Amino acid sequence: MVIFAYLRLVRIHVLVLIALIQYATRHFLIEPMLTINGYSLQMSDQAFAYLVLASVLIAAGGYTINDYFDTKVDRINKPKSVLLDRIIKRRMAMALHIALTGSGFLLACYLSYALGMWKMSALFIFAVFSLWFYSTTFKHQLVIGNLLIAILAASIPMIVGLFEIPLQNAANPEIVEELGYSIFNIPAFWTMGFAVLLGLMALAREVSKDVVDMKGDKVFGGKTIPIELGIRKTKSIIIGLYAGVIFYLLWIHQSILADHGMMVQAAFWMVFALILVQFYLIFKAKTKKQFAKSVILNGVTVVFVLFGLYAIQSSILYYFQ
Repeated sequence: MVIFAYLRLVRIHVLVLIALIQYATRHFLIEPMLTINGYSLQMSDQAFAYLVLASVLIAAGGYTINDYFDTKVDRINKPKSVLLDRIIKRRMAMALHIALTGSGFLLACYLSYALGMWKMSALFIFAVFSLWFYSTTFKHQLVIGNLLIAILAASIPMIVGLFEIPLQNAANPEIVEELGYSIFNIPAFWTMGFAVLLGLMALAREVSKDVVDMKGDKVFGGKTIPIELGIRKTKSIIIGLYAGVIFYLLWIHQSILADHGMMVQAAFWMVFALILVQFYLIFKAKTKKQFAKSVILNGVTVVFVLFGLYAIQSSILYYFQ
């Protein structure tokens, strides 16, 4: 039981999703575009595994410190699922945060130095401090906490490209000099597009979660969107965010995906349909449980997006190799 409690504390299901997102970015977006042009990944599998592990450890540390500072709020919002002081001691949670965050950051610094990209360690410093200040300050403030989590969500795939693309440019300077630009910008743009989608989805999810946690946040002086603007306006904001996702998906389909095969089309329209369901859920939502269903569906949609990336990879290799 204690082991399962620790796994819940670090949000093991989210950590698995983070790893899947980074592996999907590497193997479903970047690698096939390199392969069809006769190039291969520069970052070794071992080095990439270190990158994923560092990302997961830092995220796990962030979830731990978040629960540490939110214990009182959680006793109101979800009293039956509170872990700290009931199953796990608070000092153990703090020690776990230090161990996870510290080991993740040190691993990231080692990787950055070993690859000759020591400046990349600054991104992990940003992640560590962002997660700390989100938990202590920004989470219960208007908008800023939501935006910070959206940026961190977008950085999950972006960090993969920020390591791999410069390594490609450094390994192939002749092609960059010959063309006058980097052909590796193409997988970089695809990675950025994926990051934007994840950021929008995360922002919509975080605003929905604020509604779920509204009762406890209000008791302890939180100034989240639903507390400051009310449920009705918050619902309009969430619907507006999902409308932005819809328009973004349609633009991607029209610009890039329209000519791809049946598997890509099926994955795209499945994701599209799941977003449309969000409109219905949010429009009808009146209770905490109904908003929680929207939060869960958001995560399910991201999983289907990953399947869509696999379909894109298969399509690229089939048509262009």
